[in-house]
Amino acid sequence: MTDPSSDPPPVSVVLPAYNRAGAIRGAVESVLRQSFTNFELIVVDDCSTDATAAEVAEIADPRVRLIRHAENRGASAARNTGIREARGPWVAFQDSDDEWLPLKLEKQMARLMAPGADYVAAYCGMLILGVPEAGGAEAGGRPVISYMPRPDLAPIEGDILPTLMRTSIVSTQTLVARRDLLTRIGGFDEAMPALIDWECMLRLAPLGPVACVDEPLVLQRFSANSITRNARRRAEARERAVEKHRTTLARDPSALARLYYIVGGEHRLTGNHAAARRALAKARALDPGNPRIWAMSLYLALIRHLPRPSTD
Repeated sequence: MTDPSSDPPPVSVVLPAYNRAGAIRGAVESVLRQSFTNFELIVVDDCSTDATAAEVAEIADPRVRLIRHAENRGASAARNTGIREARGPWVAFQDSDDEWLPLKLEKQMARLMAPGADYVAAYCGMLILGVPEAGGAEAGGRPVISYMPRPDLAPIEGDILPTLMRTSIVSTQTLVARRDLLTRIGGFDEAMPALIDWECMLRLAPLGPVACVDEPLVLQRFSANSITRNARRRAEARERAVEKHRTTLARDPSALARLYYIVGGEHRLTGNHAAARRALAKARALDPGNPRIWAMSLYLALIRHLPRPSTD
């Protein structure tokens, strides 16, 4: 347990967890194995009903702090609790089923603490394990390894807002950010059902330059089932974020049109064709000459008027 009377460490690591008894030790140990050792690790147990808290309590390392929510409030609320409890001027985030490589904090903190550095945050690369190829596992797709941010985009640092207006490049597990600025922007949006990191960065990035350590220092494990299960939530979350930040995103009409096109495609894949048509109408208004937007719009118009199969 961290001694509250001791000097605060330069960085606080926040790890939210809910019913992760079988995986939490691996995530915690990947933090404790960091070559950069001057940190505190705040594990926020979001009212788990399994042995998650007990697993953390058994870890005999004075840098580990366990905080328990009295009720289940979601991962964003748990991260916000960690931000409020953090003692360090910088806050990093880990997830309960992912892994940091040993040099992750060292390389990021070297950029952030370098003489003359004025970064508001730093992120690094991440290997995503188990993302299926196009067609999905049920269609015979094979698991692959992908890299975030995409190789054609990286490295991106400094003013990353123009890139964020088109795509997400920062995942929560890769982020280290100034605690005071996270507090200023209100932390993570607890009403977002998904894409929480992207929405947060749309608020954080305008506050100053962001550093990028363009190396895969985080391993994320994903399954085809989780992608399928979360498709509707992702569509709703992206649309919510786009509407919330429409004024900012409208600085680049083609980028905003692309986001509405993506929202339309996600709604189409989940069968919500009415929402897809609404999103595509907004995309066409912003980028009326885009053939991809028109192609999907015409497809949805066509299937709307096709006869439904007989139920006899």
